[in-house]
Amino acid sequence: MVIFSRACALGLLVAVSLPASTAAHGILLDSIPRAGETTPVPMLRLDLRFNARIELGLSKLRITGPSGEDVPFADGGPKTGGPGQLWATLPPLAPGIYMVHWQIFTGDGHLSHGRFSFQVGEPK
Repeated sequence: MVIFSRACALGLLVAVSLPASTAAHGILLDSIPRAGETTPVPMLRLDLRFNARIELGLSKLRITGPSGEDVPFADGGPKTGGPGQLWATLPPLAPGIYMVHWQIFTGDGHLSHGRFSFQVGEPK
């Protein structure tokens, strides 16, 4: 009986001390263009895929150009294409390095953010 009680207590202690599931936080799984990618042709669409359902109204997507200026989206802003997808149409991009800034609010109430860069033009 004492062994069973200790096992139950140990199991409860382990369960309480485990961190919350990381799936609850939005993680960028993939993007087009990919982080660090150099493409010889301008991208026409920015596409981000996450591990969680996105609340579009509370999420943000921004791209800055080689001089740090905001690049306006060609179609007014980001859209969702599925539960974990955020995308936007890009205007023609001049050669240079671009920074993608994202912030998502997931369906379970978690806020996540990040950024990555990609380059348009021939590798240097």
